[in-house]
Amino acid sequence: MPTYSEIRVDVADGVATLTLNRPEERNAMTPAMGEEVQDACRELTSLPGLRAVIVTGAGSAFAAGGKFDFIEDVTNLPAEERRLRMKWFYRLFLAIADVPVPTIAAINGHAIGAGLCFPLACDLRIAAEGAKLGLNFVTLGLHPGMGGSFLLPRLVGVARAADLILTGRLVEATEAREIGLVSEVVPAERLLPRARELASVIARNAPIAVRQAKESLYKNLGATLDEALDREAFSQAIDYGTADLREGLSAAREKRKPTFRGE
Repeated sequence: MPTYSEIRVDVADGVATLTLNRPEERNAMTPAMGEEVQDACRELTSLPGLRAVIVTGAGSAFAAGGKFDFIEDVTNLPAEERRLRMKWFYRLFLAIADVPVPTIAAINGHAIGAGLCFPLACDLRIAAEGAKLGLNFVTLGLHPGMGGSFLLPRLVGVARAADLILTGRLVEATEAREIGLVSEVVPAERLLPRARELASVIARNAPIAVRQAKESLYKNLGATLDEALDREAFSQAIDYGTADLREGLSAAREKRKPTFRGE
């Protein structure tokens, strides 16, 4: 992997950890950081043997949102340039949604505004005790961005999303778990070990089937039942021809753990 200045990327045993690495500014999100996130996601997508990706933040915060200097710079642009600039900025960080393997956000501290939208684009979210999460855009005079108004209702429902988006309030990690925004809350010292445990469980499963299942989870959201059945049948038709399925069946008969190779 390349060397980055605003993020870190580590890969071990098929699991990558992408860390936002501007702790002195609570990982405030800049275009330079976003470009590195996008580049890293492209590199990881092409990495042989990758099974899962964890994203987290260095220091006390996950991400405090967009850096104010960047926001202020955008105010000086003509209206059409503002629109294009912001959409470009969103897509840099939302490259995490294009990674074909499961992604886990380990929310180590406050995730605010765009700093919450980044983990919203991941497949799983766990949070450290004491972390606060929220889409506070309207409290700054901004419409939600970076997919917040699209992603949040799909996770917590329209009513709860309306509460969070229209008030701009922050929720503690425990409330975030209660409304389905995160699936687990753990002590801070257990956050990364727990994320790695989840990633290891995923990594032990058949990688072709896991990638297919991730894709279907999202594409089937807007599908009819017949369309979803077609997708499932198409994917299973591929799986029936894999060595992994034969290994899975053999392991089940022999009452042992399978060893999947993605073949």
